[in-house]
Amino acid sequence: MTPEAFTDLAGRLGPGVQVRHVLDAVQFRIGDKAFATLGWPAAGWAVVKLSRKDQAKAIAQSDAVTVEPGRRRTTGVTLVRLQGVDEGLMAEMLAAAFGEVYRQAGRGRAVVEGRQVLAG
Repeated sequence: MTPEAFTDLAGRLGPGVQVRHVLDAVQFRIGDKAFATLGWPAAGWAVVKLSRKDQAKAIAQSDAVTVEPGRRRTTGVTLVRLQGVDEGLMAEMLAAAFGEVYRQAGRGRAVVEGRQVLAG
């Protein structure tokens, strides 16, 4: 997967998706909460914030997906090596991360790619 394809997938999640450039990375946000970051911890990588259940599911499906090492490894912060991840799996992870942040923001429901995602 390319960074451009990642950006396209993240941007199509909803009209409320905001893009913020932070140093050499790009954050995708809903309100004040990031659900994904491209180019972190290095070029060719991304981070998505998943529920622990969604994180375990994604890790089981691809060697390109792993938990963030250190103290945040139990919080759902998930590292993705773009070159090794399937675009379909990345789309699922982005939709799950978007839904998780949307739910935490208390907005209730989100529309992702023409289908309704219940957030909560």
